[in-house]
Amino acid sequence: MSKYKKSFCYLMIFFLVLSFASCAKEQTPDYLRQITESRERLVIENPLAAFFEITWLAGIDDDKYVDGGIDERMLEERYNVDFKVWKISNYDPEGLSAMIASGDIPDIGYLPYAPYDAPRLLREGFTRTVPLDLYQDYFPYYYEQMEKNAPYSFMYNNVLDEEGNLTEHYYGISFITWNYKWYYNVPLMRLDWLEKVGYSIPSELLIPITLTDDKLGQFSGRLFQTNHIFSHEEMNDILRAFTIMDPDGNGKDDTYGAVLFRHDFRSHWVDLYWGQFGVIASDDNFLYLDHETGDVVPYYAYSGFRDYMEWAVGMKEKGYMRTLPEGYVSDAPQGAWYDQLLETWATGKVGFFTADMQYLCRPDFPEYSDRQPPQSIWLKTYEKNATFVAFPVLAGPGEPGTWGTRRYNMDAFSEGQFRTFVVGASVSDEKLARVFTMWNDRYTNPEDDFWRKVLYGIEGIHYRWTGEPWKSGMIRTPKEDIPENYRMYGSFGGSFSSDVSPVLNEAMAQFYRFFIEDKWASKYTIEPYKYISVRTMGYDMYEDYMNKRNEVIGEIYAVVNDYINRSWEGLLGSSSEEWEQYLERLYDAGLNVLVNKYYNNPEFELYVRPDLD
Repeated sequence: MSKYKKSFCYLMIFFLVLSFASCAKEQTPDYLRQITESRERLVIENPLAAFFEITWLAGIDDDKYVDGGIDERMLEERYNVDFKVWKISNYDPEGLSAMIASGDIPDIGYLPYAPYDAPRLLREGFTRTVPLDLYQDYFPYYYEQMEKNAPYSFMYNNVLDEEGNLTEHYYGISFITWNYKWYYNVPLMRLDWLEKVGYSIPSELLIPITLTDDKLGQFSGRLFQTNHIFSHEEMNDILRAFTIMDPDGNGKDDTYGAVLFRHDFRSHWVDLYWGQFGVIASDDNFLYLDHETGDVVPYYAYSGFRDYMEWAVGMKEKGYMRTLPEGYVSDAPQGAWYDQLLETWATGKVGFFTADMQYLCRPDFPEYSDRQPPQSIWLKTYEKNATFVAFPVLAGPGEPGTWGTRRYNMDAFSEGQFRTFVVGASVSDEKLARVFTMWNDRYTNPEDDFWRKVLYGIEGIHYRWTGEPWKSGMIRTPKEDIPENYRMYGSFGGSFSSDVSPVLNEAMAQFYRFFIEDKWASKYTIEPYKYISVRTMGYDMYEDYMNKRNEVIGEIYAVVNDYINRSWEGLLGSSSEEWEQYLERLYDAGLNVLVNKYYNNPEFELYVRPDLD
């Protein structure tokens, strides 16, 4: 067994010991003994012959659930089962707590708000483990995804033996979420302003977003997407022009290029800015190979951060990018800056936005979507004819491949209460194999008419299309408007797809298809050289590292914050000399130990990107 697998297990054991130290349990729980016992591989001659009654709890809207919905009936007939759905919402903490207190859970459960997580449910005897061979034999789609996304996929939810080694048993079934293939914020720019200041994008590279809904249909064709990327120098000049060339044509000096945050603001919302220089704002666990020093370092010692700060201060001093009207406090809650950011964008006086991709022209969820550009500007100003263009990324001054942004999730697989299905203790291998067979059919044949009907219902009753079926936006019929005999449960399908959902709203369906087909995540994301994690460092090194880091990080951040503040205030002299002196202070403050003992250590493994294709 490799070092990182064994070491990761030690960490899990450590957390389990902490979690359950107060419980008077035997030293070797039954479940640990059971997973080390030899088991015969399950062989089912006729996979659908035996009848099973399966209790289920997952994603249920318990107020509107009707027993025997059409999806339930279809699955029961095809898979020779009878589903008994417990009418407890998985978002009901009180109901789930009462369920646990009663001493029982359903055969298949998604329990995000239960009082116990998957490891404790197993330890307390509520659940059973999921053996790897059942994935291999009865859910081969899932096992193939594990192989594609190794090594980390085999570590999520893994149960450990008494020596701290990974086993071939799992606490539950880890979700696969497709957002590891996309990123959170996307560059969005006023296209009409762009053309007024002398820049253009060839018309053949502009793909219009079609809108037909009642709210935003009037703005159809005014948002475009493109693969065109302006160079770093061009983009700097565009921000200048948005500020000084009166792009809105009102004769006033009241526009500017973009909103800027202090250097100590670290969020997905500024990853595009930092990413021009090959560094990520939102994730402290990223480590970079700095070619100037040859060391593996965190962001605050990476030359790309120095270059970002120099660029940002230049934009600020020239006025091409400006902070929010009321300023920014680095430790303020999100609402303190998020609301102000959206309000500032909605004035129609800013030309560039780091827009939330999932809300581009989204007609529903108005408390959020109506506040986001571009629709916030259409709906809240007189600029009903404003046009916008979304493009992949902000280019940096270096060669392609040195700039980009961060993928939303680092791995395809995940764990924790919000990302795990658990299996009841009384569920036999045969019953679990039946569920796996059902799920395997769903994910192996996602375009099958049977499964489309199970998952989405009947066109004209449960939904309608805004355009070509399965290639446009789906408008779902409100549950209360669906005749009772056509009601659906809707949560038998699991959460294991690595592909974008086919039932997004109209604009998202078009935008994400373009995003995925043109492989933006593969082309335009920055991957860490190393990533601080138990999975890559191993528990022994990780624990030792965290102890040492806690000893020195206070002095390190004192140096970092002093440099950031002086940079932001424009008090640095020669940037190269100041940077060298800053690095010396950083290393003297304790970074030298972190770099030499851990970051440069060859036993600290390089990060492996998941399969994005």
